[in-house]
This record gives sequence, structure tokens and C-alpha cells, in this order.
Amino acid sequence: MTDSALDGLRVIDLSQGIAGPYCARLLADLGAEVIKVEPPEGDFTRRLGPFPGDVPDPEKSGLFIHLNGNKQSVTLDLDSHEGRAVLRRLLASADVLIESETPGRMAELGLDFGDISGTCPKLVYCSVTPFGQTGPYAQFRGNSLTCMALSGLMYVTGDPDKEPLATGGEPADYFGGLHAWVSVLAALEHRAETGAGQHIDVSCLEALGSADEYNTTMYAWLGAIRRRFYSRHHFPAYPSEIFPCRDGHIVVIGGATGFPLMMAILLEQPELEEHPLFQNLWLRTLQWEEFEKILRPYLMEHDWLDLLTRAQELRVPFAAVMSPQTLFESDHLAERRFFGEIDQPGVGRLPAIGTVFRMSETPLASGPAPALGADSAEVPEAAE
Repeated sequence: MTDSALDGLRVIDLSQGIAGPYCARLLADLGAEVIKVEPPEGDFTRRLGPFPGDVPDPEKSGLFIHLNGNKQSVTLDLDSHEGRAVLRRLLASADVLIESETPGRMAELGLDFGDISGTCPKLVYCSVTPFGQTGPYAQFRGNSLTCMALSGLMYVTGDPDKEPLATGGEPADYFGGLHAWVSVLAALEHRAETGAGQHIDVSCLEALGSADEYNTTMYAWLGAIRRRFYSRHHFPAYPSEIFPCRDGHIVVIGGATGFPLMMAILLEQPELEEHPLFQNLWLRTLQWEEFEKILRPYLMEHDWLDLLTRAQELRVPFAAVMSPQTLFESDHLAERRFFGEIDQPGVGRLPAIGTVFRMSETPLASGPAPALGADSAEVPEAAE
């Protein structure tokens, strides 16, 4: 094997929260040297947890550790002249800057792209914010929840006779981080050809909105609005929904090709192949409640693993709704080494999510997150 893919690349991670640090973490996993610049009190995710034993400790936050593995930590007060001077020294030797300040804040500090590009013309400067650098919402405060609402994703999630719902997790932040990562890699390729850096403006709102075709292309092309419809996915076939089974929940996706025979075999009732609701997709879609009277009792008599295995053997794409426990026990994820371990100072050996892709020639890194300011004396530019 050769060196890591991004060996020799230096990244200054000035961002906080999830989106920017996640982008920087992906670059670190690929071998880049990532120096996380934190305010004296530390990235605010250090205070969010989860914490071992539920005892708050800024060095033991699960969220911070997840987002900041393989990085170094330097603390700087950017409100001070000395702090800004140190950051400028760091940027003079850097390839990439990732920042998440409210638009205008970096200009107030004399550190926006226009201020920096004159002395660092090759710098790839990536800004990751909730709503982007321009537009009426640019100065608004936001997070993943606000982006879910403003992107329209929330509008199509939930039951038709109830209020809209949010999805679990922080999808806007992670989508924004992924878009930032890809755009940084593209900008580095452009720099390799031209020698020029550039400014990247990533909006988490737009990153999430681009992942929902229902609220964009459907309305733009047809003037149609998809309504909320329980847990049903609006795939052009029914069933395509989440149902309870004996020990949890399972996603039942019928598909169209070969549906009557495959579903009849799965339900162990061959005679159902000739049933009108099995034969006719549109009848099944319109009379879904009648169809579910056949389906639901059978599912409630079987465990998800049995249903999943038999469905997949018939090439029917069922999937179980996994809990955290079943995720950790998954044979598939174990073989793929999705979960690994890190040795986190002050905490010990911890299970951790591994890399989400594999590279045959350039290994990926997996390491602990830094203690606050641990590398301030070790990074030459910060120690001067």
C-alpha cells in the first residue's frame, strides 16, 4: 500500500458544530493533517455529550470525539490581535481553511477570503453555514431542525392529519458536511491544474433541499404537491412502507415485477397470487387498507430476521428497522468493519464508527480526538 490519499495536505478547521468538523474529519481520515482551531472554551460540541456515565466532561463528549478524530487542537482567541496573527501564520502554510462563522464575522476580523487570498493565493477557503453567504436568510441563526423545516423536507414527513415531523438525527449538518468535503476535493483538483485557490460557499439548507426531489422537481415540473402519508414512501409501487412485526418493524417493498407470486410465496399463501389486490398495482394502491388486512397479521407472527432473510432470497427488498443494539450486533456491519475501536485519552477503548468507504491503495486513518489545546505548543506556527 502507498501513503494515505491526502498525505501532505494541511487543513485548518476553524469550524464548530457538526457540518464543518465532519468535512474536516473526512479529510483527516484520508490522511490530511487537520489542525482544529478552537476558542479558549473549546468547540461547543464538547459540552453536548453524550458522556460516559452521563457525567459532563469536555474531553469525553461522544459527539466531539466522533467529529474530530485524527485532528490536532490549537486554542486561539480570534477577538485578540495575537490570536488573529497566529491564525494568519497557520494559513500561510495551509492548503484548506474550513470555517462556519455567521456571514460577515470573518470580514469583521479581517480574515475573510478577500483578506486572506492576497497573501495565500492557493488557499481553498470553505465556508459552511446554515443558509449560505448571501440572501435574506444569510444572517439568520439555524441548525439541522431549521433547515429541515425551511427545505420542505419536514412538509412531506408525518401523517396527513397531523403536524409535520422532523427526521431523527441532524441530516442537514451531515449533508452540508458531505457537500463541503466533495467541493474541497474538487477545488484542490482545480488548484492542481491552475495553481489558484478559491472560495466555497456551502449552504446546509440547500444541501438538504437538493436531496428531496418531491419538493423541487415534482412541484417545478408538475405543480403537484406531495402530501404527508404516514410512513409510506412515494415509490411508484405499493406496498412501500414500514410495518410492525413480532419483534420490531420491517420495511416492506413489494415492487412491481413478479409481485403476485413472490409475495404469495413469502406469505406462505400461494392462492394469493390470483387475488385481485395482488394482481393489480393500482387497485392495491387505492384499496391499501384491504391489502393490509392480509399482510399485517402475517407480519405480526414473524420476526424481522426471518422476514428479511426470506424476502431477500426471493429478491424482494425488505429491510429491518434497526435499533442501536441490533446495529452493533449486525453480522454485515461487523464483516464490513463499520464499527471499530479507538483509544481515547482519558476515556480508554471506545467503540467508534469506522470509515464509510474502502480504498484499495490508500489506507484510511482512525484515531482519537484531541484534548482541548493539546497541540498548541507542538504546532510551530501556534507556538511562536
